[in-house]
This record gives sequence, C-alpha cells and structure tokens, in this order.
Amino acid sequence: MTSDNKQKTISAVETSFDILEVLGDLEPAGVSAIAEQLNLSTSTVFTHLYTLHELEYLVKEGTEYRRSLQFLSDGGIIRQRYKASQLLQDKVDELASITDEIAGAAVEEQGQRVILSRSAGDMAAGDEIPVGNHTYMHWTSLGKVLLAHLPATRRSEIIERHGLPRGTKQTFTDKEKLEKELEQIRQQGYAVDDEEHLRGVRGIAVPILDDERNVVSSIGITGPRNRFGSSYLLKLLESLEYAKNEIEVRSSYQN
Repeated sequence: MTSDNKQKTISAVETSFDILEVLGDLEPAGVSAIAEQLNLSTSTVFTHLYTLHELEYLVKEGTEYRRSLQFLSDGGIIRQRYKASQLLQDKVDELASITDEIAGAAVEEQGQRVILSRSAGDMAAGDEIPVGNHTYMHWTSLGKVLLAHLPATRRSEIIERHGLPRGTKQTFTDKEKLEKELEQIRQQGYAVDDEEHLRGVRGIAVPILDDERNVVSSIGITGPRNRFGSSYLLKLLESLEYAKNEIEVRSSYQN
C-alpha cells in the first residue's frame, strides 16, 4: 500500500468519527443534515452511514439515523477493564443515596476527564452529564483533582495538547494561576469546582490513589450553587473521604 493510499484510509476513518460526533448532537438526523454540518457531499456521507449501519453501530429509522446500543455494550466492556470499577459504582450509588445529590467517578484518558460512573439522588440538580462524557481536566472538581495528582510532566503534556479554554468566567485559563490552584488541591486533598464548568453548578471531589500513591480515579459530588455553600461542602467532604478510604483499602486487597 502506498503512503498516499494509507492517508486516504486514515481520512476515511476520521470522516466516520466526524459523522458519529455530529450524530451525537443532531440525532436522529438524515444524510443531508449531516452533510451540511460537515460540508461533505451527500454521497460521501451516505457511504459512511451505510457502512456504520451494516456494522450495527447505527440504527436507521425511516430516512434518519441514530447511534445504536452497540456503543453502550462496548462502553460497558471498556469500563469493566478499570480496576475496582464495580467498587467505584457501588460507592457512587451509596453517596448519591446518602447525600441525595449527584455523585460521580472519573478517570483521565488522553488528557481529558472521563465520567466512569454516575448516580443521582432524590434532590439531585445541576447537570445531565452522562457516563462516558469527556471534557477538559481544568473545568471540573473531578478533573482538577486528577490533574493535580498527575506527574508534572504529564500535566504539562495535557495543557500543551488541550490548552486551557474557558468554560465560564470562573474557569482557570492562566497556567500559573492553575498551577497554584493544583498545588493547593494537593495540599488539602480535595478540589472544588466553583462554577468553572457550568454556571450555577458547584462540585467537590477527592482522588483515589493506589498503593504507590499514584492517582487512578476521582470521586465527587455536584449540585446547585445555592445549596453548595462552604459548610455544606465540608459536610460532603466527610462522606467523600470515607468513600475514598474504603475504595483504596478494598482495592489494595483486590490486587
């Protein structure tokens, strides 16, 4: 295979993933809507949609397409590869039940915060972020506490690759100011998101460390600004610290 042909193959794969990302925003959507969004010919888009449909990654309803539950199956398999994933889910469910808020666990992958588990209590309010969601590390308490405990070289790589884009006017977009924030997070052992990702939403998170004190995941709680005052955050921190300690101890025995 020539280098030119190899490049065409890579471009085709990239186009398929571009189409899947657009479907994530528009679905269900037809060929014309997707083609317009990506500035591609309808024939090109149709070929990719047909292929993805034949591979059962898309469902066709009339003239429109949506992503299939095959992605859910693949995601579940991938999530189970993470150590103590079921233990994390159990603790997330427990935290949501105890606090009545939104609880979640996350990991770092390719320089982004990825939601691994999530559960909502009876009074939950604040966001509708699904399991598998990727976003910038510096936007959320779950992401910041992971970033703070990564090696300095890894932190620099992530910032160099993804930059520090703004989520809200509260977001840390200056590298020096972010580093000071991360140092404080390391010293105090937890991170707070003060409307840095979404307006009106605050969160608090702690790191989950392995036996060598390397960060492997994070666990946290989010909710509305008017309820998540300083004293309430400290109360939630007690629950998070208890969950953190149990996860780390039980994970150590599983290894």
